[in-house]
Amino acid sequence: MEGGTLYRIEKRIGLVKHPSSFTVRRAVFAAILTWLPLFILSAIQGMAWGHKVPVSFLRDYSTYSRFLLAVPLFLLAENILAPRIAEAVAHFITSGLVKESDFQRFSDAIDEGMRSRDSVVAEIVMLVISYIITIVAFKTFAVTGSTWFANPGITGSSFTWAGWWLILVSTPVLQFLLLRWLWRLFLWFRFLGRVRRLDLQLFPTHPDESGGLGFVGEVQRFFGILLFAYSVASTGVLANEIVYEKIPLMHFVPAIITYVVIALSIILLPLAVFTRTLLVTKRLGLHKYGTLATEYTGAFHKRWIRKDDSGQEPLLGTGDIQSLADLGNSYAIIQRMDALPVNPRTLIHLLIATLLPITPLLLTVMPLKDVLKLLFKVLM
Repeated sequence: MEGGTLYRIEKRIGLVKHPSSFTVRRAVFAAILTWLPLFILSAIQGMAWGHKVPVSFLRDYSTYSRFLLAVPLFLLAENILAPRIAEAVAHFITSGLVKESDFQRFSDAIDEGMRSRDSVVAEIVMLVISYIITIVAFKTFAVTGSTWFANPGITGSSFTWAGWWLILVSTPVLQFLLLRWLWRLFLWFRFLGRVRRLDLQLFPTHPDESGGLGFVGEVQRFFGILLFAYSVASTGVLANEIVYEKIPLMHFVPAIITYVVIALSIILLPLAVFTRTLLVTKRLGLHKYGTLATEYTGAFHKRWIRKDDSGQEPLLGTGDIQSLADLGNSYAIIQRMDALPVNPRTLIHLLIATLLPITPLLLTVMPLKDVLKLLFKVLM
């Protein structure tokens, strides 16, 4: 996570200093860069407050949610995800999942990921795409009334001073940070794909019910900060539509559901590289432990039920029953293995991170006490 052109620029201007690489200064600087000029320029032209336009700058919820909250969160997310990913990569070695004979290939996968992370070309492409998305978005959603950032005209919208900063700086910064995280998620996906092709030492009876890969699913839980940040950015836009355009919240329910499904799928997609490996491990485990269980239970039945053992010891105190129970527990663990190394708690965590920023919108359709009751029931 600690790399790339933007990271090197931040180090050069003093926003990143070792050993504390991730500080709130970066988030504060990003918020100042994207929000404060919009406020100043709007104020100069008399559109920051008052009734010169239907929705003044200070009454626009999206400016707060996108630039004062989402942008800093996208930067601070590195402080949360970087150490978790580093620990997970190290755990492949310390846990014995990667054999010593595969150490070089494992190291090569890390080096390839770091080179891609530091690619200048990749970040330039992302920056260009950010501007393309911004321009297309402003042209697609035409301005129908005067706003703090644009005024409609016969030949098209004319942008205010704040509008030009919004197009040239603020929105592209937000889009760039989002694209950079998608790029890093892809690099993590590619790294796991290369690791999957190694001769991993997976054990079907591992208590994490994922053959020993449960820690990878735990890492994905922390990607919830990205879902939270994007949902925060989206909530401000929806709030404007609901409050000022009088569009009911229920109108957005299908879009919200679609967003949740797509967002969770993107975060969980890297885990899918292990699906075939886990299914094969489960199938072979069931066969091998099934054979062992048949042999053991047959011997147990012969000894204690049919009493064929002439030199039979007393049943009380024997370890045979405990061994039978342990074998049954091991077989049950194999049966519970899933195709993805993720537990239900991780799914719930990601779902909450995605939906929590949207819950304030419920205040537009129900009283606060009813919203709190609903949240309480969900958490119970």
